[in-house]
Amino acid sequence: MSRLIVLGHKNPDTDTIVSSLVLADYFQNNLQLSAKALRLGELNNETKYVLENFRVKLPSMIRRIEKDEKVALVDHNEVGQSWSGLDFSQVAYIFDHHKLAIETEKPIFMRVEPLGSTASLLAKMFQEKKVVISKVNAKLLLAGILSDTLNLSSPTTTLEDEKIVTDLNKIAQIDLANLVEEMFAAKSSLSGISIEDIISLDYKEFTTDKARVGVGVWETTLPNEVNKKKALIWSALEKQKKENQLDYLFFMVVDILEKNSYLYLIDKKETELAETIFQGKIKDQVMFLKGIVSRKKQVVPPLIKKLS
Repeated sequence: MSRLIVLGHKNPDTDTIVSSLVLADYFQNNLQLSAKALRLGELNNETKYVLENFRVKLPSMIRRIEKDEKVALVDHNEVGQSWSGLDFSQVAYIFDHHKLAIETEKPIFMRVEPLGSTASLLAKMFQEKKVVISKVNAKLLLAGILSDTLNLSSPTTTLEDEKIVTDLNKIAQIDLANLVEEMFAAKSSLSGISIEDIISLDYKEFTTDKARVGVGVWETTLPNEVNKKKALIWSALEKQKKENQLDYLFFMVVDILEKNSYLYLIDKKETELAETIFQGKIKDQVMFLKGIVSRKKQVVPPLIKKLS
């Protein structure tokens, strides 16, 4: 088989990056396939911290994929969230924990489960196959799980995620509380982060029968530091909505510690839709969402349902 390229989604988060690296290592060392992880965007501060802390080299930015190369998609399966130059006939594998959105022209290997992270899915698969997980890969997988599940507190978290964390840490043997504290501090840091980065580093688009919707997220332990930049963020959101030709654009500031969110409503359309669905209290065009922290499980599904 020709070389295998392992790709996460656009605007990569920690789960996407660590899952891509660990999966490429699995293909390379367990299946004897030539495999390489590539990324589709710049890293956020949390992911940079994880790679630097565990002394792991970051994946190269994608430039091209040769016609004879195959592709494994990690942490996504939607066309709009993958590389714009990807020929989907080259996709041979999908490993994901999101809803299915892809149609293939031939049978491929696919593993999709409703777990809290793709890192959880890979760890579970390795356990089933009795694959020996290295200490560094166990650390990377732990970081992916704890990041995507907000330290096992997100509504996307399952009992399997919790067990997998316990099992992985028997190998990694690290102070999980300290890791989470350092990861979330890095995630919350605005050092070197532009307004455009704030709204786009964790951003996804969704298409329904009636609309194109963008939803950006900034997870932080210091929501007030982000909300202070509200005027600049609104201006950037308005520009983004126009340039991306979106019908709706939402931006969430997620308070990791208090498990609440602030939903930015940049126009009348967003306000009316949010009032219908979430019914939260609005102040200065920002809706307070008590107990809502997950775009995947708590925000996008009702939006898609309403707009379909």
